[in-house]
Amino acid sequence: MEENKESYKQIFKSTSIVGGAQIINIIIGIIRNKIIAILLGPAGVGVAGIFQTIVELVRNGTGLGINFSGVKNVAENNTDSQRVARTILVLRRWEFGTGLVGMLVVIVLCNFFSNYSFGNDGYTYSIAFMSVTLLISAVSAGQLAILQGLRRIKEMAKATLLGSILGTLISLPIFWWFGIAGIVPSMILTALGSLTVSWYYARKVITEKVQLSLSETFSEGLGMAKLGFFIVVNGFVATISLYVIRVLIRTHLGMDSVGYFQAVWIISTMYINILLNSMLADYFPRLSAIKDNKEASNKLINQQLEMTLLVGTPMLMGMIAFATLAINILYTNSFHSAVSVLKWQMMASFFTFISYTVGVLYLSLNKGWYAIIIETLRQIIYISFVFFGWEYFGFNVLGIGFLIANFVCLVFGVYSARQLNSFKFSIINVKYILILGSFVGLTLFCSLYFEGFIQYILNGVLLILASAFCLYNLNKMLDIKNWFKARYK
Repeated sequence: MEENKESYKQIFKSTSIVGGAQIINIIIGIIRNKIIAILLGPAGVGVAGIFQTIVELVRNGTGLGINFSGVKNVAENNTDSQRVARTILVLRRWEFGTGLVGMLVVIVLCNFFSNYSFGNDGYTYSIAFMSVTLLISAVSAGQLAILQGLRRIKEMAKATLLGSILGTLISLPIFWWFGIAGIVPSMILTALGSLTVSWYYARKVITEKVQLSLSETFSEGLGMAKLGFFIVVNGFVATISLYVIRVLIRTHLGMDSVGYFQAVWIISTMYINILLNSMLADYFPRLSAIKDNKEASNKLINQQLEMTLLVGTPMLMGMIAFATLAINILYTNSFHSAVSVLKWQMMASFFTFISYTVGVLYLSLNKGWYAIIIETLRQIIYISFVFFGWEYFGFNVLGIGFLIANFVCLVFGVYSARQLNSFKFSIINVKYILILGSFVGLTLFCSLYFEGFIQYILNGVLLILASAFCLYNLNKMLDIKNWFKARYK
């Protein structure tokens, strides 16, 4: 029992450190997105969203997932000073190389991206200039991967936070002066700011001096690329799906509606990533270390899932209940069309919590094909539902389709984990999924079918009850009450 409590505390500690930084990042993001929405309007937000999607699309295609797989390699070699030094050098060189390739790909395809994304070649040069962000961000991601692999979670969180602050201070004046024309300069200077901060913390990592030829760098990096390949394909599938969805929206409703969807996507991913990024920082290295022990790995997955559901569910409910307020605060009243889509997507995120926690198992076992199959299935279902369901559901199809795709892939993902690792949910997690899932579902129902004061009263009651339930069970895990008594007596 004591061993379980220590495990829960370790999970909670890493989640708190990274999550705390992520929450501050969100506050910064709220301010930044609000000002950008005012300065650029829905069309400007849509243009920025498409630019960012192009960057992510190429990054996922050329980055080889090195920053993710590098975390695993650095963590595994951390006890051997010579090996970890070689791994870090290989990681840095591969990040620079893949970033350079990504930059060249965007330059070559800039005219294609402009014509396909916007229907004309008016953004060709902007996209070409934007390409340098791929090189800069790749190097920066490598620095953060080193910190995470060495489990220097505090330094990693600080680097992420300060990079966000610096990026905001750089970008807002540019949008003020140049409007939409300032999107690309802002992206470049923001990437440089993040690189500077990540370098400052990563340079404190002292390793032995090692000599590696380019051929040795290439051969040793292939191990990272092998695992990273699955990350690449997985991310590429998700990003190209998002790109297609945005083009479909532009075709049906125009660039303003792309901006509405971009607003929803930023809000939903921003809040969900608080928990998922916080979880992954320590969870993935820990799970990788015990991957050969089925009983231990399944136990850790269930423990992590308990924490994820208890911490994350009230957040989802709050976003569903106060989606209108969130859109008004984060953007402007002109984005009101996005409210109902945001509610459906937050409901879908409950299934994401579960599937993501279980899905890390595939990567720890080097069975990334399972992740690729599941992600491809998710995006095929999502695009198909949007394409064929637009006539019946209108703009709301973007949220409803996302919910259906996530649920189907959750079922398939859990089945796959059972086949691979004899995984099954613990009894306590079955209880949490049923109870907390019902709370989230009822919150969505009330927010869709009730209006005004009644809606807020009903959802407020549900949120209080769910929060009390989660806090009670977190206290049983972590002994929060006695911790506070000891700290503040």
